[in-house]
Amino acid sequence: MIKNSLIALVAVASLASVAVPAYAEGDVFGDGSGEMSDFVADSIVSRLQAQGINATDVEEWGGLIRAFVVLEDGSQAMQLYTPGLLEPVAL
Repeated sequence: MIKNSLIALVAVASLASVAVPAYAEGDVFGDGSGEMSDFVADSIVSRLQAQGINATDVEEWGGLIRAFVVLEDGSQAMQLYTPGLLEPVAL
């Protein structure tokens, strides 16, 4: 049981480390252009919405993802997220 858990943990860590290098040099989208395609933007918006964040649009901003989010009161705010995992960034 412990052996299977350890193997699963190593597999997850390996997959995560493969995805990170594309983000390491400030090119969030890994294509060298620094521009986000509509497909990538839509994918990120969908992922944020799946996390319960009412995102309407996203863009690259200083190596982070800047999301335009509609708050519960109807106002709009900008929120920053890490590329890849889309974790909130506090400034």
